[in-house]
Amino acid sequence: MSKQTPGSGSLKDLEIKRREVFKPILDNPYTRGNSWPQVPDTVSKSILEYLTQLLSSYGQYNQLRKTSKDKNIPKHDLENKITIGFNSTVRVLEEQAAPNREKVLKRKGRQAPITSTKPYVKYVFVAKSDITTPLLTNSLPLLAFSASRSLQDRVKLIELPRGSLEKLLKVLKEDRVSIMSLRQDWAEGAPLFTLIDDKIKDVEVPWLEALFTGDGALDAVYQKPDVRFLKTSAPIGKPKNQQKKQKKQKRDGEGEEKDEKEENSKKQKTN
Repeated sequence: MSKQTPGSGSLKDLEIKRREVFKPILDNPYTRGNSWPQVPDTVSKSILEYLTQLLSSYGQYNQLRKTSKDKNIPKHDLENKITIGFNSTVRVLEEQAAPNREKVLKRKGRQAPITSTKPYVKYVFVAKSDITTPLLTNSLPLLAFSASRSLQDRVKLIELPRGSLEKLLKVLKEDRVSIMSLRQDWAEGAPLFTLIDDKIKDVEVPWLEALFTGDGALDAVYQKPDVRFLKTSAPIGKPKNQQKKQKKQKRDGEGEEKDEKEENSKKQKTN
C-alpha cells in the first residue's frame, strides 16, 4: 500500500490542519422576559366574544363622533378608560412603569410598595397572531410586568385568537386596533376581568421581581453575565468563502489581462 502524501486527506493531515480554540458561551438572564402567558383556545374565544359585545357601544360612539357635526356629544363611559393602538397603549404602560424603574435607578434600600391613586391599566389585549411585525410585540411582556402595581397585582397580558383584528376593526370603527388596553375601574368590564383573572396566568420575569419585593434586594435586578468557554477546534487557513472570493478575483484579473493583451495585439496590427 502506498503512503498517503501530505494534503491527501489522511487523519494525521486533518489533525495538523486544525487548531484548538475556545468559544465563549453567554448565558443571559435578561432575554427570559419575552414569554407570553398561555391562553387556551376556548378562553381566548370567550374573551374576544366579551370584547366585541362590551365594546360595540363604544364603536358606535366613535362612529357618531366622526360623522356628526354636533361637537357636544356626551362622552362614553369608556372614553378615558381605554387605549387603542400601539403608541397610546405603550405610553400608558411606560407611565405606570416609571415609579418602579425609578427605584432601581436611585438604588435605595428598603422601599415601601407603591400606593398610587391614579387609575390602573391592568388588562392589555394583543392580536399577536394578526401582527406581521414581531418587533411591535416582543417587548410587551417585560413592559407589562414593569408596569404592574405589585407581584400580587400584575398587569394582565392577553393574546387574542387569530382573526381578532378584523372583528375588532368592525366593532370599534377605529384603525390600528391590534393592541389595546382597559382600565381596572371600568364597571361594565367586570365579567370579562373576572374571566381573565381566573383563567390567564401572570407574566413571569423572575430576574425583575426585586422591583416589588421592597426588601433591599434591588441588587438582584442586575446580575453578572455567566460567561463560559467551550473547548473545540477550528480549521487552519482561510475560510472557504474567502478562498472562493480570492479565486474569483484571480479569474477576473486573468480575464482582464487577457483582454488587455488582445487589445494591444490589435493595435500593433493596425500600426
